[in-house]
Amino acid sequence: MAALLALGLPALVSAAPKVEEFSLSSTTFRNTRTVRVLLPPKYHEPAAAGTTYPACYFLDGRAAFDGPGWGLVKTATALWAAHKIPDVVFVGVDNGGSTRESTDPMVDRASEFLPEPDPSWTEEPRPTPRGKDHPDFLFKEVVPAVASRYRVNADAPICLAGDSYAAVAALYAAEQRPGRIQALLLESPPLHFGSLLADAQSLTAWPRRVYLGYGTAEGETPETQREMVTNARSLGNALSRQQGTVSKVLEVKGAAHGYDAWRARLKQALIFLLGSD
Repeated sequence: MAALLALGLPALVSAAPKVEEFSLSSTTFRNTRTVRVLLPPKYHEPAAAGTTYPACYFLDGRAAFDGPGWGLVKTATALWAAHKIPDVVFVGVDNGGSTRESTDPMVDRASEFLPEPDPSWTEEPRPTPRGKDHPDFLFKEVVPAVASRYRVNADAPICLAGDSYAAVAALYAAEQRPGRIQALLLESPPLHFGSLLADAQSLTAWPRRVYLGYGTAEGETPETQREMVTNARSLGNALSRQQGTVSKVLEVKGAAHGYDAWRARLKQALIFLLGSD
């Protein structure tokens, strides 16, 4: 209850939202992970039996649903209780570092998310970028698997969320699969390598709504902090020029690169992306 009050929302929770899980064996990445599903409170009520729901996918599923990560379950519960967002099926897709086969979680996570090498990763072992396969994994494996188990439309555009390297994967998916994503949540995407930023600046088919959040203290040195801000502002400027796309860019002075910052911004991000206003 205190968590709801801390969000500034009334403590009016009715039926508790239900979290379910299933295992997904990927032919793309040849590994097995957990997919977590947060169902809206009325999903299993008889009156909702014929209702089909939109879906919002978080690419770091364990961090979105468990522990001190995104805090998605608490935030979504509070927003539903306050009628700030519609009934949505939230899906958390565990990353490559959380698979049964992972031997180096940090490297395996980065390998799945990165479409190109990150030259700032200098220590060994280095990730082997497989992020160009991630859109196929998402839309040919994950989305159909969710649609086969829950009342979501496999062909409907989705909401997609990611942080850091997962935001890179989410942005890359938006660039490679125009029309498949209607709402995009990007937290602190590193844009200092590869063609990702240039491709974004030339992209003409953006999702309908895009939220970009970042802090001014992201990076280990003043130079890397300035680079993060400069690149994020460039992406924000590209978004502002897109007709048919409504964007919200939030630059937070002093905010660092991590879940404390992303969790603090989640409430307003979901309201912006999913709310009716």
